[in-house]
Amino acid sequence: MTPSEKIESSTNDSVGRNSQSLARQLAQALAQPVDLRNRPRHPVSVGQALIKTSDTVGRLPFVMSGRLNAVVHVPGQQGGQIVPIAFGPGEIALLSYLFNRLPSGSDLVAAQASTIQWIPVEDIEKALQRDPQLMVLLVKFLSLRLREVQARERASFARNVPARLSASLSRILMDLPTSADARLLIHATHEQLAASCGVSRPKTSLALKKMEHDGLLKLGHKWVEVLNPKGLQALAN
Repeated sequence: MTPSEKIESSTNDSVGRNSQSLARQLAQALAQPVDLRNRPRHPVSVGQALIKTSDTVGRLPFVMSGRLNAVVHVPGQQGGQIVPIAFGPGEIALLSYLFNRLPSGSDLVAAQASTIQWIPVEDIEKALQRDPQLMVLLVKFLSLRLREVQARERASFARNVPARLSASLSRILMDLPTSADARLLIHATHEQLAASCGVSRPKTSLALKKMEHDGLLKLGHKWVEVLNPKGLQALAN
Protein backbone atom coordinates (compact mmCIF):
# COMPACT_ATOMS: atom_id res chain seq x y z
CA MET A 1 0.00 0.00 0.00
CA THR A 2 1.40 3.41 -0.99
CA PRO A 3 1.67 6.30 1.55
CA SER A 4 -1.25 8.09 -0.13
CA GLU A 5 -3.36 4.91 0.01
CA LYS A 6 -2.52 4.52 3.72
CA ILE A 7 -3.63 8.10 4.39
CA GLU A 8 -6.88 7.55 2.46
CA SER A 9 -7.52 4.26 4.30
CA SER A 10 -6.97 5.98 7.67
CA THR A 11 -9.31 8.81 6.63
CA ASN A 12 -11.98 6.31 5.52
CA ASP A 13 -11.74 4.48 8.86
CA SER A 14 -12.13 7.78 10.73
CA VAL A 15 -15.20 8.75 8.67
CA GLY A 16 -16.76 5.33 9.34
CA ARG A 17 -16.18 5.58 13.11
CA ASN A 18 -17.59 9.10 13.20
CA SER A 19 -20.73 8.14 11.26
CA GLN A 20 -21.33 5.18 13.59
CA SER A 21 -20.88 7.43 16.62
CA LEU A 22 -23.38 9.96 15.23
CA ALA A 23 -25.79 7.15 14.38
CA ARG A 24 -25.76 5.99 18.00
CA GLN A 25 -26.19 9.57 19.28
CA LEU A 26 -29.19 10.00 17.01
CA ALA A 27 -30.75 6.72 18.15
CA GLN A 28 -30.23 7.66 21.81
CA ALA A 29 -31.82 11.07 21.23
CA LEU A 30 -34.82 9.43 19.53
CA ALA A 31 -35.25 6.68 22.14
CA GLN A 32 -37.62 8.59 24.41
CA PRO A 33 -39.72 10.38 21.72
CA VAL A 34 -40.41 7.07 19.92
CA ASP A 35 -40.87 5.09 23.18
CA LEU A 36 -38.09 2.66 22.28
CA ARG A 37 -37.95 1.11 25.75
CA ASN A 38 -41.45 -0.35 25.50
CA ARG A 39 -41.28 -1.73 21.96
CA PRO A 40 -41.10 -5.54 21.54
CA ARG A 41 -37.84 -7.24 20.58
CA HIS A 42 -37.63 -9.46 17.51
CA PRO A 43 -34.94 -12.07 16.80
CA VAL A 44 -33.67 -12.10 13.20
CA SER A 45 -31.78 -14.99 11.60
CA VAL A 46 -28.74 -14.67 9.33
CA GLY A 47 -29.72 -13.87 5.74
CA GLN A 48 -33.26 -12.77 6.62
CA ALA A 49 -34.44 -9.82 4.51
CA LEU A 50 -36.12 -7.16 6.65
CA ILE A 51 -36.77 -4.72 3.81
CA LYS A 52 -36.71 -5.44 0.07
CA THR A 53 -35.95 -3.12 -2.82
CA SER A 54 -39.57 -2.81 -3.93
CA ASP A 55 -41.03 -2.32 -0.43
CA THR A 56 -42.67 0.91 0.66
CA VAL A 57 -41.10 1.38 4.08
CA GLY A 58 -43.40 2.15 7.00
CA ARG A 59 -41.09 1.12 9.85
CA LEU A 60 -37.36 0.95 10.52
CA PRO A 61 -35.34 -1.45 12.69
CA PHE A 62 -33.32 -0.35 15.70
CA VAL A 63 -30.41 -2.80 16.02
CA MET A 64 -30.03 -4.09 19.56
CA SER A 65 -27.46 -6.74 18.65
CA GLY A 66 -25.95 -8.19 15.48
CA ARG A 67 -25.47 -6.47 12.15
CA LEU A 68 -27.68 -5.48 9.21
CA ASN A 69 -26.44 -4.80 5.68
CA ALA A 70 -28.21 -2.47 3.28
CA VAL A 71 -27.39 -3.51 -0.27
CA VAL A 72 -28.00 -0.98 -3.03
CA HIS A 73 -28.23 -2.43 -6.53
CA VAL A 74 -26.90 -0.25 -9.34
CA PRO A 75 -27.18 -1.56 -12.93
CA GLY A 76 -23.80 -2.55 -14.34
CA GLN A 77 -21.98 -5.01 -16.53
CA GLN A 78 -22.32 -7.80 -13.98
CA GLY A 79 -26.06 -7.26 -13.62
CA GLY A 80 -25.68 -5.07 -10.58
CA GLN A 81 -22.85 -3.28 -8.81
CA ILE A 82 -23.40 -3.50 -5.07
CA VAL A 83 -22.36 -0.98 -2.42
CA PRO A 84 -22.63 -2.37 1.13
CA ILE A 85 -23.74 -0.19 4.06
CA ALA A 86 -23.74 -1.69 7.54
CA PHE A 87 -25.76 -0.95 10.70
CA GLY A 88 -24.59 -2.27 14.07
CA PRO A 89 -25.81 -2.28 17.70
CA GLY A 90 -27.26 1.01 18.86
CA GLU A 91 -28.13 2.22 15.35
CA ILE A 92 -31.40 2.76 13.50
CA ALA A 93 -31.21 1.59 9.87
CA LEU A 94 -31.66 5.06 8.38
CA LEU A 95 -31.16 5.46 4.66
CA SER A 96 -33.48 7.41 2.34
CA TYR A 97 -36.66 6.17 4.01
CA LEU A 98 -37.66 9.35 5.84
CA PHE A 99 -40.16 11.95 4.58
CA ASN A 100 -41.17 9.99 1.49
CA ARG A 101 -43.22 6.94 0.69
CA LEU A 102 -41.25 5.75 -2.33
CA PRO A 103 -40.07 2.14 -2.77
CA SER A 104 -37.03 1.33 -0.67
CA GLY A 105 -34.47 1.02 -3.49
CA SER A 106 -32.31 -1.30 -1.37
CA ASP A 107 -32.39 -4.61 0.46
CA LEU A 108 -31.87 -4.66 4.23
CA VAL A 109 -30.52 -8.08 5.21
CA ALA A 110 -29.27 -9.57 8.48
CA ALA A 111 -25.54 -10.22 8.11
CA GLN A 112 -25.51 -11.82 11.57
CA ALA A 113 -28.10 -13.26 13.93
CA SER A 114 -29.62 -10.06 15.32
CA THR A 115 -32.20 -8.64 17.70
CA ILE A 116 -34.17 -5.61 16.54
CA GLN A 117 -37.03 -3.33 17.54
CA TRP A 118 -39.32 -1.92 14.87
CA ILE A 119 -40.03 1.84 14.95
CA PRO A 120 -42.75 3.39 12.75
CA VAL A 121 -41.25 5.88 10.30
CA GLU A 122 -44.07 8.29 11.12
CA ASP A 123 -43.00 8.36 14.79
CA ILE A 124 -39.41 9.20 13.82
CA GLU A 125 -40.55 11.95 11.45
CA LYS A 126 -42.79 13.55 14.10
CA ALA A 127 -39.95 13.52 16.65
CA LEU A 128 -37.59 15.17 14.15
CA GLN A 129 -40.13 17.86 13.22
CA ARG A 130 -40.72 18.73 16.89
CA ASP A 131 -37.01 19.07 17.75
CA PRO A 132 -34.75 21.19 15.49
CA GLN A 133 -31.62 19.85 17.24
CA LEU A 134 -32.63 16.31 16.32
CA MET A 135 -33.06 17.38 12.71
CA VAL A 136 -29.57 18.93 12.67
CA LEU A 137 -28.15 15.72 14.13
CA LEU A 138 -29.89 13.73 11.38
CA VAL A 139 -28.40 15.96 8.67
CA LYS A 140 -24.91 15.60 10.15
CA PHE A 141 -25.28 11.83 10.31
CA LEU A 142 -26.57 11.48 6.75
CA SER A 143 -23.78 13.71 5.47
CA LEU A 144 -21.10 11.59 7.14
CA ARG A 145 -22.77 8.34 6.08
CA LEU A 146 -22.75 9.56 2.47
CA ARG A 147 -19.02 10.30 2.70
CA GLU A 148 -18.47 6.84 4.20
CA VAL A 149 -20.35 5.14 1.35
CA GLN A 150 -18.47 7.14 -1.28
CA ALA A 151 -15.13 6.24 0.32
CA ARG A 152 -16.03 2.56 0.44
CA GLU A 153 -17.13 2.67 -3.20
CA ARG A 154 -13.79 4.16 -4.27
CA ALA A 155 -11.78 1.71 -2.20
CA SER A 156 -13.85 -1.27 -3.31
CA PHE A 157 -13.83 -0.72 -7.05
CA ALA A 158 -10.11 0.11 -7.13
CA ARG A 159 -9.28 -3.40 -5.89
CA ASN A 160 -9.23 -6.76 -7.63
CA VAL A 161 -11.72 -9.47 -6.64
CA PRO A 162 -9.58 -11.23 -3.94
CA ALA A 163 -8.70 -7.90 -2.34
CA ARG A 164 -12.32 -6.72 -2.33
CA LEU A 165 -13.53 -10.02 -0.90
CA SER A 166 -10.78 -10.03 1.76
CA ALA A 167 -11.64 -6.47 2.76
CA SER A 168 -15.31 -7.41 3.11
CA LEU A 169 -14.48 -10.50 5.20
CA SER A 170 -12.16 -8.43 7.39
CA ARG A 171 -14.93 -5.88 8.01
CA ILE A 172 -17.32 -8.66 9.00
CA LEU A 173 -14.70 -10.12 11.38
CA MET A 174 -14.51 -6.81 13.23
CA ASP A 175 -18.17 -7.13 14.22
CA LEU A 176 -18.16 -10.84 15.07
CA PRO A 177 -18.99 -11.66 18.70
CA THR A 178 -16.36 -13.69 20.53
CA SER A 179 -17.22 -17.40 20.43
CA ALA A 180 -16.55 -19.88 23.22
CA ASP A 181 -14.23 -21.96 21.01
CA ALA A 182 -12.48 -18.87 19.55
CA ARG A 183 -13.30 -19.93 15.98
CA LEU A 184 -13.81 -17.11 13.48
CA LEU A 185 -16.99 -18.31 11.78
CA ILE A 186 -18.83 -16.12 9.29
CA HIS A 187 -22.30 -17.47 8.54
CA ALA A 188 -23.00 -16.43 4.96
CA THR A 189 -23.56 -17.98 1.54
CA HIS A 190 -21.34 -17.27 -1.47
CA GLU A 191 -24.16 -15.13 -2.84
CA GLN A 192 -24.29 -13.00 0.32
CA LEU A 193 -20.51 -12.57 0.31
CA ALA A 194 -20.65 -11.57 -3.36
CA ALA A 195 -23.25 -8.94 -2.44
CA SER A 196 -21.05 -7.62 0.37
CA CYS A 197 -18.15 -6.79 -1.97
CA GLY A 198 -19.91 -5.99 -5.23
CA VAL A 199 -18.71 -8.79 -7.52
CA SER A 200 -20.46 -11.66 -9.24
CA ARG A 201 -21.14 -14.92 -7.41
CA PRO A 202 -18.95 -17.08 -9.74
CA LYS A 203 -15.96 -14.77 -9.25
CA THR A 204 -16.56 -14.78 -5.50
CA SER A 205 -16.64 -18.58 -5.39
CA LEU A 206 -13.39 -18.84 -7.38
CA ALA A 207 -11.68 -16.34 -5.08
CA LEU A 208 -12.90 -18.18 -1.97
CA LYS A 209 -11.59 -21.51 -3.26
CA LYS A 210 -8.19 -19.93 -4.00
CA MET A 211 -8.10 -18.43 -0.49
CA GLU A 212 -8.99 -21.84 0.97
CA HIS A 213 -6.16 -23.43 -1.06
CA ASP A 214 -3.78 -20.80 0.34
CA GLY A 215 -4.77 -21.64 3.92
CA LEU A 216 -6.52 -18.35 4.70
CA LEU A 217 -9.92 -19.87 5.35
CA LYS A 218 -12.05 -23.01 5.33
CA LEU A 219 -15.31 -23.27 3.40
CA GLY A 220 -18.45 -25.00 4.65
CA HIS A 221 -22.16 -25.08 3.84
CA LYS A 222 -23.33 -21.47 4.32
CA TRP A 223 -20.30 -20.60 6.46
CA VAL A 224 -16.67 -19.54 6.15
CA GLU A 225 -14.08 -20.07 8.89
CA VAL A 226 -11.21 -17.59 8.79
CA LEU A 227 -7.97 -19.36 9.71
CA ASN A 228 -5.51 -16.54 9.10
CA PRO A 229 -7.04 -13.08 9.77
CA LYS A 230 -3.67 -11.31 9.39
CA GLY A 231 -3.13 -12.97 6.02
CA LEU A 232 -6.65 -11.95 5.02
CA GLN A 233 -5.95 -8.34 5.96
CA ALA A 234 -2.66 -8.38 4.06
CA LEU A 235 -4.47 -9.59 0.95
CA ALA A 236 -7.06 -6.81 1.35
CA ASN A 237 -4.26 -4.24 1.41
